[in-house]
Amino acid sequence: MFVLGFGVDLLETDDYKLVRLVYHTNIVFGYNGPPKIEIYSIISGVWRRVVGVEIKHCMVDVMWSQAFVNGVLHWIAYDVVPNGCEIRSLVMSFSIEDEVFGEIMLTDALAGVTLTNLSIMLFEESLVVVNYGREIDGASCEVWVMKQYGVLESWSRLYRINLVVGMEKVVGFRNNGDILFSTRRNDLVSYDPNSGRNTDLGDLSLVLCLELQ
Repeated sequence: MFVLGFGVDLLETDDYKLVRLVYHTNIVFGYNGPPKIEIYSIISGVWRRVVGVEIKHCMVDVMWSQAFVNGVLHWIAYDVVPNGCEIRSLVMSFSIEDEVFGEIMLTDALAGVTLTNLSIMLFEESLVVVNYGREIDGASCEVWVMKQYGVLESWSRLYRINLVVGMEKVVGFRNNGDILFSTRRNDLVSYDPNSGRNTDLGDLSLVLCLELQ
C-alpha cells in the first residue's frame, strides 16, 4: 500500500514535489519493514529513490489525508508501543525544501484515538486534526487546532459538532468561519459553529468548481 504527499518549495527552487511512501504488507496485519521512499520533482521530471532514511512510523491506506503547512507536509501516522497492545497516533512530517522527515506529537486526547477516526487539515495556516466519533446518541466530530506550530501544549479543541442532516466529513473551512461538510449523498453543507445552522450548498462536485467566499 502507499501514501502520497504533494507540496511546493517556494523559498528556494519554486519546485513542486510528490512524495510516495510504499509499504509492503504481509499476510497478517502489518508491514514488512519500513516504507520505500520515492520523490518526483516537477523540475527534474523523474522519480528518484531516497536511501539512507528509515521511517519507523506507520500509516494506513484508509482515510489518509495530508496538510501542507510552513513548507512541510503532514500526515496522521502511528507507532505501536513496546508491549504491542496499544497504538499511539502522531503527526509525521516531511520538509519539501530539506527533504527531511520529522514528527509532531498529538495531545493525549487525540493520541489514543483509533487511527482511522483522525484526519489532518489546514485551517488559517495552522494544523488542524478532526476526530470523528460515534456515541450511543449519534455521531459527532471534534476540531482541534495547533495554535503554535510544533508546540505540543498548543493543541486546543475549537469545536465539538453533532453530525446531523447526513453530515459525514469535514472538507474545508470558509472565510466567514463556517465549516464545510460532505454528506452521504455527496452534497455540500456549510455549518456555522456559532449558531449551529446548516446551509445546503448543493452537489459537492459542482460547488467545488466555484470559488467559495
